[in-house]
Amino acid sequence: MRRSSGSILPALLAAALAACGEVPVRAPVEPSAGEKLDPQITATLVRLAEDRGRFKRDLSSSAGTPVGDLLLLGSPIGYNLRNRFLDLGLPLAEAFSANTDPVFRQQLIEMARWDKGSESRASALISLAGGHDRAHLGVLNEALVHLDPAVRFGALEALVVWGHPREAMPLLAAASERDTEPLLRVYAAAGLARLGDPAGLHRLRQFLDDPSWLVKAMAAKYIGDLGTAEDYDILLNRLDAEVSNDFVVAEYCVAALKLYPKKEKR
Repeated sequence: MRRSSGSILPALLAAALAACGEVPVRAPVEPSAGEKLDPQITATLVRLAEDRGRFKRDLSSSAGTPVGDLLLLGSPIGYNLRNRFLDLGLPLAEAFSANTDPVFRQQLIEMARWDKGSESRASALISLAGGHDRAHLGVLNEALVHLDPAVRFGALEALVVWGHPREAMPLLAAASERDTEPLLRVYAAAGLARLGDPAGLHRLRQFLDDPSWLVKAMAAKYIGDLGTAEDYDILLNRLDAEVSNDFVVAEYCVAALKLYPKKEKR
């Protein structure tokens, strides 16, 4: 697998990692067989997905406008609103998951395999996995070896919500070891841990020694979500020694606070 020639992470992946939410951030809506919707909705969603690459927002003259106000919001909800209304991919991903029309679900397969937009393709993969159909294993496998890290990231998210941990775990384990992007390796390890494989937590602990501050911070965040009482001591021991980056220190603190109740019960 070769490293993509563009930026290390496209906009959708960067936003997901910046938010660093749960694994996955949002579970797809369970599809209901035979529930047909107005075809205008499906046609509009497909058009928006196909045309989203043409949508460019100029933020250079946003001062004094509602968009400018949005950029000034610094609370967690403010950041969520900023991501939602400055990136069309987020509402599209939600719409993909909510659309249970069988015609659209079939179109999702085509989008997940062939759509030119990496963000639309990733959203389609996650929504497709919400159907929990083993027959889609081939589509997920294709995406896991795609050159674009945004597509691979979508495949990793999809594996976590797919509902078939026996098939998903080996794929997540392989990605946590061999993906070319360090942040994707961290996410794959977190997904593996969420599905119940202790090897995922082991890999996350190893990432705490990575030279990249972002890898360490992201690993600490997921250890806080998924770790054990023993991880509390690991993070606490690292807290005073970490002097290179305040983001890492902050994640160590948050993770330790989450794990403290487990330590007390030990």
